[in-house]
Amino acid sequence: MIMRAAVTMIVAALAVLWSGPARAAERIAVIVSSDDAPYKEAVGGFHEHLAKQGLQPTYEFLNLGSDPSRARATMQKVKQGGYTLIFTLGSLATDAAAREIGDLPIVAGLILRTDGLKKVPNLTGVALDLPVDVQLAWIQKILPQARTIGVVYNPEENKKKIESAAKAAQKMGLTLETQEVRSSQEVPDALARVAKRAQILWGVADSTVTSPQMARAILLFSVQNSIPVAGPSVTWARAGALYSLDSDYRDIGAQCGEMAAKVLKGAAPQTIPPETPGTVKYSLNLNAARQMKLSLPDEILHGAQQTF
Repeated sequence: MIMRAAVTMIVAALAVLWSGPARAAERIAVIVSSDDAPYKEAVGGFHEHLAKQGLQPTYEFLNLGSDPSRARATMQKVKQGGYTLIFTLGSLATDAAAREIGDLPIVAGLILRTDGLKKVPNLTGVALDLPVDVQLAWIQKILPQARTIGVVYNPEENKKKIESAAKAAQKMGLTLETQEVRSSQEVPDALARVAKRAQILWGVADSTVTSPQMARAILLFSVQNSIPVAGPSVTWARAGALYSLDSDYRDIGAQCGEMAAKVLKGAAPQTIPPETPGTVKYSLNLNAARQMKLSLPDEILHGAQQTF
């Protein structure tokens, strides 16, 4: 018995030596721009995905509360926290981390575009902006009779996007009727010009054209001219746009979790290409459809995340 116990102890000791030093638990700083529902859903998806991968890091949650003045102090705390990885959600948290922290890997979610992700070597993530071909394909699904799509945009913000969309539209048998503006005062006249040919207005995310201040004017134009709007967010669909596309925030969190898993296993962030959402949801405004006497496909009516 004594000999057997001694052998067991030796085998156990050798197993520890052969396995090398125990790896310290991974520590992740989760920095959110606010505690709104999409951020909570994304955090849930992130945590669930890492758990499914067999990873059980410890987390510290830091909420900026939509207050830019809290960003610098939060980043100083992160620098001193001994974290393995930073997970940011929202532009406020991501911009602050990218600016202040250069020696830790950062995975970001719920930011508008992938452009900024490519400029920071320790940063990757999932942007909210859907590829233009995906957005155009949804216009075809929801309003198959629409062959000419009107879009008003500020070229300083969206020139490359609209050029890419025009090429994609041509391949899909669609026509993009475009008007450039550089101030909100130019929007009404630009809308009137595109509406002469377009069967739907595509509301791209644009701080000049589709700002909250312009939403009322554009939706009023839509009603007066019986031309539906594809809105840039669910708030537009609620207010009177025919529909809006949205992301599955939990799924975005899971996408970020997959990236984080790769980083925790040794990959450098710059080797992980930024992504766009893998799952698309949409909301419909049935009142707008009835008012404009539009017939929507049954599968579209049944598949909506929300209807108004």
